[in-house]
Amino acid sequence: MVKPALSVNLIKKYHQDLVYNYAEYPTCDHWSYNYKSEDYKKSLVDWLPKNEDKPIFFYVHIPFCEQLCWFCTCSKFITNDYEKVKDYLKYLNKEINLLFNFLKENEIKLNVQTVFFGGGSPTILNREDLKNLVDKLKSLFDWSKVVNFTVESDPRRVDEDRLLYNHKVCGANRISFGMQDFDPNVQRRVNRIQPPEFFKRILTKEVRKAYKTIAFDLLIGQPGQTPKTMATTCDQMIELKPTLVQLSLMAYKPWVAKYQIKMLEEGPLPDFLDRKELLEVIHAKLNAAGYIRTGFECYSLPDDPMTKAFKEGTAHYGASGHQTGGRVNFIAVGSSSKGNLGDDYYSQSYYDLTSYKKCLDKDQFPTFRGKKLSNDDKIRQHVTQQFRSYFKIDFKNFEEKFKINPKEYFSKEIKYLDEMIKDGLVIVSNNGIEMTELGKDFSQNISNVFDIYDPPSKSYDERLTTIRKAKLTQASIQELI
Repeated sequence: MVKPALSVNLIKKYHQDLVYNYAEYPTCDHWSYNYKSEDYKKSLVDWLPKNEDKPIFFYVHIPFCEQLCWFCTCSKFITNDYEKVKDYLKYLNKEINLLFNFLKENEIKLNVQTVFFGGGSPTILNREDLKNLVDKLKSLFDWSKVVNFTVESDPRRVDEDRLLYNHKVCGANRISFGMQDFDPNVQRRVNRIQPPEFFKRILTKEVRKAYKTIAFDLLIGQPGQTPKTMATTCDQMIELKPTLVQLSLMAYKPWVAKYQIKMLEEGPLPDFLDRKELLEVIHAKLNAAGYIRTGFECYSLPDDPMTKAFKEGTAHYGASGHQTGGRVNFIAVGSSSKGNLGDDYYSQSYYDLTSYKKCLDKDQFPTFRGKKLSNDDKIRQHVTQQFRSYFKIDFKNFEEKFKINPKEYFSKEIKYLDEMIKDGLVIVSNNGIEMTELGKDFSQNISNVFDIYDPPSKSYDERLTTIRKAKLTQASIQELI
């Protein structure tokens, strides 16, 4: 255990006001806004026929919630009007038809092995509409190859019967809950009241039998969180025994979500030092309860599929968190959804529903930005993926995969790591670079050393300027649609 004083000094030393989670690299603010529908078509035709055997992660975005959580920076729309949801589903079906008609025309079949319904909250869909959407997908690709089907679920909007319906009728075998925190004061300050009793009521024996993975999201950095409240939350969570716990650091972005300011009405948010103390509580509690750290933001029980994937080197970190299945390839539908094809292409759909619908009315893919990765992008993307998934990079792996001498290629970055080596965060050897136990909590900072677009030398103001420029470009493009 590192002495608290050392932790304080390190937090101060490596503190950054704006930290990237590297679910993608390069981060999306550096993607091209000239990448549109025709570019997306070309990427599908270029990549898929050469990689028909590669597993596909098929993501469906349902961007609606019935209530606003003040911590949220996800792309979503708050509504209690189900007609708006049904209208969106018409366009979602139109996008799905556009995609699979195009694939059929080019004699391309998708090897879908993972299906993930995310949001927003997919449980806003009524039973009939969820089943119709699943049945539609089953008619378009070989569902017998689907190993994992996740429906993100709001514990305030489902009961045991609905979860069993999702499994028995629709085939879902994984659930992801936005648990976030169990402290009543924290829940009140973020406008999300969901006591542990909600979970006790719905996670019955029958539900646990039906789902091989029950995942809880635990959000760190919410107002009112203290080591004491976090210890209680962890105890309550451990009693409920999710098979998988996904951690994430709360992103405070009032320039994206102005309502986040409401969380500060009764006091400031936990700072970087506070968050480190919260993480130490979580690590101690979950380790003692038998959970294994299987990624920077992930803990799983020994018999959860994620633990096996981590040990076998087939885990992957991406926009949907840590997943099994190795370096999967995302085909995504729905507003704001992000996709990637291997390590070659990134794409994202329009955030706003007006632009999303206008494109589909013209029989165009609703693509508003994307990127074809350079060879250097691919190499650095692999670095961030390996660090985030396994806390290390293997030089031999880079030699075989990219035909480079990684020690020469990253000589500048390795030199920059000297301070981190002295501080006990990383170990550099002839075989690779590995994070220490202490260094694992600085994974984002260590990954940032290898970021050529937003390196550690780039100031907070410079990084914020990049983000604001991207938002302005996005707004101007939407006006032209």
